[in-house]
Amino acid sequence: MIPLKLEVLNTAFKGRQFKFKPGLTIGSGPGCAVRAQHAEMKPVHAKLYLESEKPMIEIGSDEAHILVNGRDVVRSELRHGDEITVGPLRFRVVDMTRLSQVNRIDDLLSDFEAHAGDEIHDFAKEDLFYLATKDPGIRKAVSFRIPSKDKFIEQSQIFLARLAKAAGLDEMKVEAFMTCAKELILNAHRHGHKYDESKNIIVRYRDLGERLQLVVADEGHGFDHQKILGGVPGKDAASAARERYLAGGFGGLGFQLITRMADELKYNQVGNEVTFSVLKRMPGG
Repeated sequence: MIPLKLEVLNTAFKGRQFKFKPGLTIGSGPGCAVRAQHAEMKPVHAKLYLESEKPMIEIGSDEAHILVNGRDVVRSELRHGDEITVGPLRFRVVDMTRLSQVNRIDDLLSDFEAHAGDEIHDFAKEDLFYLATKDPGIRKAVSFRIPSKDKFIEQSQIFLARLAKAAGLDEMKVEAFMTCAKELILNAHRHGHKYDESKNIIVRYRDLGERLQLVVADEGHGFDHQKILGGVPGKDAASAARERYLAGGFGGLGFQLITRMADELKYNQVGNEVTFSVLKRMPGG
């Protein structure tokens, strides 16, 4: 195990640390473990890997630039104290063996608790149903990719339903959470990917104590979510569905349900990633 971490030095995530892991990617794309939306950030801007047991970083595309200690590089070995710039993000490399044993243990525990769900599991290859029974951390925070295929989409919905029920939601809130989850995952498959089974949907589940949060991201080009969301409140579901259908779009009944059942709903600027949350208890409950 490589005892390195990347500590964020700027933005709202200042102080957050990511464990060095071969294959970890940094960029703006939905499949990246470390993501930031910025004009300078490429979909896959940088990636980590091992070369003769040495921890390395390299650019993820020909157009990407990374700086190591102020020097523009294509690839570089990572050493304790190095400062790295990836798009708008700045990191410091931290070698955990250089820290005191006490500080190291405290840091490992806090990092495990805060970021247990940073790893993106492959739903098609890993048995998350089994892993969730063995690892309580997964029941609190888990991220996974779903192949854009009906079989895996249906199985992932069953998995999310089990997590929601185990999280202690009111029965009506479980229904609200799953209605939003199903609708948004299906939207990613049908409209984001146009049924392209070569693409993947990224799902990030979090139990935040008083609420459950889900992030659903696809590899599509996005859509004008502001136009759809802006028109939902003033129309009944049937009228909204009919208008969207005649216009060749989507949203109607699905968006009516989502906006009514979600306690929080927001899209990224492009429109290919949505975050929603549902409170665990009914008001006054």
